[in-house]
Amino acid sequence: MKNLELARILNNLADILELQEVEFKPRAYQKAALTIERLSESVDEIYKEQGIEGLEELPGVGESIARKIEEFIKTGKIKSYEQLKKEIKIDLEGLEQVPGLGPKTIKRLYAELKVRNLKDLEKAAKQEKIRQLKGMGEKEEKNILQGIRFIKAKPKRLLLGEAVPLAQEIKHALEKVPGVKRVEIAGSFRRGKETIGDLDILAISEQPVLVMDAFTSLQDIEKITSRGMTRSSIRLKSGLEIDLRVLKEKEFGSALLYFTGNKQHNIALRQLCLKRGYTLSEYGLFKLKGKRWVAGKTEKDVYDQLKLPHIAPELRENTGEIEAAINKKLPKLIEDKDILSDFHMHSVFSDGSNTIQEMLEQNIANKRKIIALTDHVGYTGITRSLNGKRFTEYIKEIDRLNKTSKIQILKGAEIDIDKKGKLMITDKMLKELDIVLGAVHSSFRLSEKDQTKRICSTLEAYPINILAHPLGRKINKREEMNINMDQLFECAKRTDTFLEVNGSLERMDLKDSYIKAGKEFGCKFSFGSDAHSTTGLEAIGFSLINARRGWLEKKDILNCWNTEKIRKVLRR
Repeated sequence: MKNLELARILNNLADILELQEVEFKPRAYQKAALTIERLSESVDEIYKEQGIEGLEELPGVGESIARKIEEFIKTGKIKSYEQLKKEIKIDLEGLEQVPGLGPKTIKRLYAELKVRNLKDLEKAAKQEKIRQLKGMGEKEEKNILQGIRFIKAKPKRLLLGEAVPLAQEIKHALEKVPGVKRVEIAGSFRRGKETIGDLDILAISEQPVLVMDAFTSLQDIEKITSRGMTRSSIRLKSGLEIDLRVLKEKEFGSALLYFTGNKQHNIALRQLCLKRGYTLSEYGLFKLKGKRWVAGKTEKDVYDQLKLPHIAPELRENTGEIEAAINKKLPKLIEDKDILSDFHMHSVFSDGSNTIQEMLEQNIANKRKIIALTDHVGYTGITRSLNGKRFTEYIKEIDRLNKTSKIQILKGAEIDIDKKGKLMITDKMLKELDIVLGAVHSSFRLSEKDQTKRICSTLEAYPINILAHPLGRKINKREEMNINMDQLFECAKRTDTFLEVNGSLERMDLKDSYIKAGKEFGCKFSFGSDAHSTTGLEAIGFSLINARRGWLEKKDILNCWNTEKIRKVLRR
């Protein structure tokens, strides 16, 4: 749990320093925050086992930041951060929730309109004061109001990627309790939803009191909302609600089915049970006649009794999965072992934290067969976007490593698509690349007609292999672009463009419903971790989750094909 809080503080520190126009330091704090956010182990454990030297070995963490992490581990605070918050007197974290508002704009709004928080910002926008600022205008003012409405409307939910380390930490803590036989996280977390509103935890134990004692003693609890013999609820300081139920072994499977949901899937499944002479609840599957218990120890037992194949948790959204199971037409979903490649990652040549060689070595450790380096080209505002001499050095470095590498490195780039549908790269540079990713990084609020035309005309005019993060969204921060998805699917299929399933925690883009629709349209897909560090390569696991929710199989995904086939389809 500490990792997420620490990453949040480091990101806030970066924003405050940027607000104060301090050079270089903001990017250093951002890189450190990204590393810590994606760690699979707690910073507490690293410090306990290796001391401050262990912290300094983390990508992007130098001596100064390591000292601040040490301070946070020991005291729960970073003194310099608390002092800076008092000095600026601006709710930077709240204001930055508004899409398009960065530290520089916030500084200007404070200097010229005394905007300190969201309330001040909304007031200034409604009084039409923002449009009077040089370089802003009515359009920017309306976008700000729309952003504020978006913030107010959205429920408080954690990104799936934020919830994973938290859920794993709690699960491991409960598994250590004497007498506990099994612990599982159910609910939307188990279904792999992109955001999580709460956590439902199920456990098997003959000593439920010990489990409840451990549960209600977890770190960062704000309130114990209920405490019972077999069920308790807590609320963390982050606002996340967590329920724990301790169950009998014979009812664990049926309870796991019930609490995994979703609600509509459960209703449809219970209706099927009634048609077949059963009734299903969290306590088990029972014969209607005589209410005799017949199954419930495992999910498989319940499915077997109903003569159904196992329905993967990610599919349980009542989008046709029960009918597909009845008709034996469930997809053979992609699994982790099927991912052989990663086609989206960045190095120090643009905005990454690690060298190409370091990214290569980690991919070898991850047992990838072929990878693509795709540093930025264009005018996104990305620091050190590839150009001229540095582009040539980038190509030469990949060629050099390919001579001795155990796996093949494709020379790639993530290239900006400008407002008019032009790919921001020269023809000469384009010819040097093995793989081309087109991406939108600006003008997100075009009309559906103009945005669709912008993207489709680019796919038609240029040899783009992959459309990166097609919706341009950032979950909880920026809404998806207005795109006619049927037209996009038709264009992608016609131009043999792969649609990316981006694993970045705040993107998970394409989203599941569009993946399923795109598959039905005949489109093909590509996975990309969008990693900016070696630790970020793990994010491809979130591509996997979204792909499973979108019913994808190996045949649908570029990353699952052999190297020869990949090279063939990329040669356009």
